[in-house]
Amino acid sequence: MTEKEEEKALIVTQNDNAFIDLYQNEEGLTEDKMEQYMRESDIYAGETDETITEDAMRVMDKINSIKKAYLHWYEVLVSCIIGIIAYKGPNWLLMFQLKMRKLEMENEVMQFQTIILMLMKIERVNVEMILEWLERYANIFKDQISKCVNNYESGAWEALEEMKNDISFPQMVRIIESLQAAVESIPIREAFDELDTERAYYQDKRKESNAILISRKSMIGKVLGFAPMVVLFVGYLILPLCVIGMTAMGSAFEEMASMQ
Repeated sequence: MTEKEEEKALIVTQNDNAFIDLYQNEEGLTEDKMEQYMRESDIYAGETDETITEDAMRVMDKINSIKKAYLHWYEVLVSCIIGIIAYKGPNWLLMFQLKMRKLEMENEVMQFQTIILMLMKIERVNVEMILEWLERYANIFKDQISKCVNNYESGAWEALEEMKNDISFPQMVRIIESLQAAVESIPIREAFDELDTERAYYQDKRKESNAILISRKSMIGKVLGFAPMVVLFVGYLILPLCVIGMTAMGSAFEEMASMQ
C-alpha cells in the first residue's frame, strides 16, 4: 500500500476498534443498532448511509469473530502434549544418552580385552605397558587411565585403586582388579586367565542384545507401516458409520419421546 492508503486503513481500523470496545459486550447487538450508534457518533458525521451500512457490517463481523474465539479441546490437548514433551524431554534425552554411553563403554572394554589378550602373551610385558597401550586406544576412560599412568610411579597399587574408585562400570572394574593382582606377585597371564572366557560371554550377550534390538525395531517398523492403513480404515469407514448410527439412534429416541 501507498502511504495514503496505509493512513486511511489505519484510520478505519482505529474507528472500528473504538466501536468494538464500546459495544462488543452489549446484549442483543444487531447491525441496525450498530448503524444507529454510528449515525449518532461524530466519527460518521456527514457520511452516506451506504458507507455507514458497510462499516456496520464490517464491525459486526469483527465482533462476532471475537465472540466465537475460544480455546478448542484439541488446542488444549496439543498444549498438554507439548508441555509433557518439554518437561520430560531432557530426562528422556539423558536416558537415551546413558544407554548409548553404556554401549560405548561395552565396546571400549571389549577392545581393551582384545589388547590385553595380545599383550599378555609377550614375556616382558608389565602392567605399566598395558596401561600405556590402553591409554592410546581409550576414548571414554581416557582421562582415568591417563591419570593412573601419571601416578603409576608414585605407587602402582594406589594409582590403580584410585582409577577403580573413579570408574563405576563393572567390566572395567574387573580389568583393574586383575591389573592390581598382576602388580603384586601374580603373572599377567594368570591374572587374566579368565579374560578369554569372559570376553566370549560378553560377545554372546551383546549378540543377544543386538538381536532383541533388531526385533524391536522391526516390530516398530511394521506398526508404522500399517498405521496409515489403519487410520484410513478407521477414519473413513468406522467413524462415519458410528456417527451415522449415533445420529439415527438419537433421532429414533426423539421420535419415541414425541409419540409418548
